[in-house]
Amino acid sequence: MRLEGLEGILLLDEDTELSAKYLYIGSPESVLEAYKRLPDESIVTLMSAGDSEDLNPLLNQKNANVFVFSLPLIPLYNKVQQALNGYIRWTNELLETHSEKGLQKLAEKGYEMLNNPVVILNMGFKMLAGCVPEGFKDVFLQELVKNGFLSYESVCALVEEEMRLPNPYAPQLEYVSLCTGNRTIIRRIYYNGNLVARVVVTLPGPDAEEYYSCLATDLAQYVQRYFLSTTTSRYMVNSEIAAFVADLIERRLMDREELEHRQRLIPAMTFKYYHTLVVSFEEREKAIPWNYAISQIEQIFPQSCITVYKNDIIILAKKTSHNAKLEFDREKLMEILRFYDAYMAIGNYSKWLTSLHPIYVQTKATVRLGKVFRTNPDERIFYYEEVSIYHAIDLCADAVHNDYHSGNLIYLCHPALITIERYDKKYGTDLTETLYLYLNNNCNTAKTAKLMYIHRNTLYYKIKKIEELIGQSLENGLLRERLLFSFHVIEYEEKYRQEDPLVLKRFLDD
Repeated sequence: MRLEGLEGILLLDEDTELSAKYLYIGSPESVLEAYKRLPDESIVTLMSAGDSEDLNPLLNQKNANVFVFSLPLIPLYNKVQQALNGYIRWTNELLETHSEKGLQKLAEKGYEMLNNPVVILNMGFKMLAGCVPEGFKDVFLQELVKNGFLSYESVCALVEEEMRLPNPYAPQLEYVSLCTGNRTIIRRIYYNGNLVARVVVTLPGPDAEEYYSCLATDLAQYVQRYFLSTTTSRYMVNSEIAAFVADLIERRLMDREELEHRQRLIPAMTFKYYHTLVVSFEEREKAIPWNYAISQIEQIFPQSCITVYKNDIIILAKKTSHNAKLEFDREKLMEILRFYDAYMAIGNYSKWLTSLHPIYVQTKATVRLGKVFRTNPDERIFYYEEVSIYHAIDLCADAVHNDYHSGNLIYLCHPALITIERYDKKYGTDLTETLYLYLNNNCNTAKTAKLMYIHRNTLYYKIKKIEELIGQSLENGLLRERLLFSFHVIEYEEKYRQEDPLVLKRFLDD
């Protein structure tokens, strides 16, 4: 039975009923007497306060745990009580660690109990948390404290040491480091068969200590519980790539040297240019079969890095050159998206992995905006370039709210467009539509007239009327840019926010 399950400590006498739920402490004579009446169905732990030659035959028996101490009865009882209470209190504190800084707190609690360096590393050998006392002599720990990660050379040295062990892939490793001379205790954390982290305890010198080995195992179990309860989705698939992508998106990986080391550890992440793609799922009652969905998407984008981040599938699609077109089987992809009721956004490309954060933000917004501004209601694939103007307006909306103390984006529009819209409403004309088509077709009168099913002379009359109303010539390039941007602002207000921008709200709370 694990120590957390113990109900207490009892002093032995001839009437004490024995059970695996308790630790029993007594004189050598009472331990001998108790051994004669052990229960058949469980293993009981007996502690002797004082030695006796008669106890020697009991020490190698398999039906009981027998410990012999030199302490008298009362001091032994007090020591065991303190040790057990301290251990149970420690495990309870580990169990209650669920905050955002939980990993660091787990490392600190581990250090309190082990009184030796404790570090928690992710798959990229980056230090997620740790407690290393100042002056502890170990080159690997010193490198972790200084840089926050291990260099490629150090990782290779560690892996080489592990490969010398009889079972280098075991979840529990313990060996004396050839590089440092210290005893290294490693407990690997797995999820769905994938290695996601390592708990490393370092003891000074080469001597083995079973006490520390057991405590390291206990600590690792609570670290694993933390990973499973707080970041499950991130570790459902290829944990190395998942951790790397998450660190890039959340801007925890901005140091060039560290980035290069991490890339070398993950060959699949080495490419010159990449497109960022996001597959977003609608609310579902059933869980998404991530591995199966990713295997299907891998058939569409075979030369890509694919992982899960915050319940989205993130794809870094490789490009051979900056002007290479991203090609894929659109029909097959649409089938997959329809099956999962999902949408895909295709963002910009870059050659810098440190650009992943802003590109991810843009691509994630593309899904949200694409569903509103799509011309085909069945479309599920959106390009950032198609909605980039609306994303720019979307970013302006926060500034308007904060700086103008208004929720109305009409202040971003050119007043001339408001004049024309109000003229249309008053006289039933279509000058607003005429102006939009004219500007959107690069002021091509023939094309605009054809789209409106009117004669070119009629179009000339309408344009002249527009110029009279606004008091400016449409030959002004800056004016044309402002007016076209204003059209997009109004479209954003009407379609995305479902508000009439011409209804001016005098107060923010109206």
